Amino acid sequence: MPTRVFSSSRRTASGLLFTIGLAHFVLLAPVSSQAFATDPGRFGAMTCQQLWYVEQKTLAEGRVCLKSTRAKRAFSRADRCISSSEAILPKKTQDYLTQLRNAARSRSCAGY
Repeated sequence: MPTRVFSSSRRTASGLLFTIGLAHFVLLAPVSSQAFATDPGRFGAMTCQQLWYVEQKTLAEGRVCLKSTRAKRAFSRADRCISSSEAILPKKTQDYLTQLRNAARSRSCAGY
C-alpha cells in the first residue's frame, strides 16, 4: 500500500515539474513569439530613460549584441548574443523598435 502512495506522489511531482518547465518555456520564449511588454501606444507617455530601457531589453531578448557599456551592464544576465545586426530580428520586432525610436526622437531623447 505505501508503495502506491509513493508512486502516486512521484507521478504528481513529475507532472508538477513538467508543468513548471512548460510554463518556464512559454513565459521566457524569445521576443519573436511573445507579445511585447510595452504597448507602442504608451511610448508617447514614457521618459527617455524608459524608452532606452525597453529598446535595449527588446534587443537583448532578440539576442542582438548590445553596444554600450551601460546596456551590457544592465542586461548582463541576458542570453548570449548571436549577432550585432538587427536584421536577425523578426519584422514585427523591427517595426516595434522603429515605433519606439520614432517616439524617442519626437521627445528629443539623446542618442536617437
